[in-house]
Amino acid sequence: MSKILVNEIGHNNDTTAMTIDSGGNISEANKEYFLVRLTSVITGLSDNTTNVVNFNSNGAVEHDTKSNWDSTNNAYQFDSADGVYLITYSIGIMSPTIGTEVMVDGGVTMMFSNNDFSSFINAPQFGNGVRVNDSAANLQGSVALSGSTIYKNTNANTKLQMRVYGNTSGSSTYEVAENANELTGGTFNNGAHTDCTYFSVVRIA
Repeated sequence: MSKILVNEIGHNNDTTAMTIDSGGNISEANKEYFLVRLTSVITGLSDNTTNVVNFNSNGAVEHDTKSNWDSTNNAYQFDSADGVYLITYSIGIMSPTIGTEVMVDGGVTMMFSNNDFSSFINAPQFGNGVRVNDSAANLQGSVALSGSTIYKNTNANTKLQMRVYGNTSGSSTYEVAENANELTGGTFNNGAHTDCTYFSVVRIA
């Protein structure tokens, strides 16, 4: 059996692309990955409206290997104009008062744009929605939505942004939760340490 024994793989201009340690573990020097999450509840969102999720004011960027977070637009810019990406999102939408069951509808959409959201790239946007008001008008206090997709970018300067929709009965506002406990009427172990609103981006090709 033949082996190629090297510690590094790189371009012929001496730029290192990959290292291999003594245990055989591979590390890619320019790997692109990103994660932003809420760190406090977003309150006072007008009922029956769609809003940009304000991670800049109510959240924190945990990983951003390419420094591509756009805090002005609450958006992540893909580093490659032709990369393939795994995108994952989660969001908790809730009544403005714990224990008050007023949610009728909720929705989330991940929006793509290459002109700072003056217009949108529709190939595709993706997200989720739910109708939580049943035929007997029984309502819920909160709803959680999540999903993932593989996205092939074909445009320079493409950015990704999360937007949320909430519709309530008997309230002028809705909220976006930071952790899982906030979506419940009580508490559970480690619920306060369980993020429920975030999105992440990893380049896979």
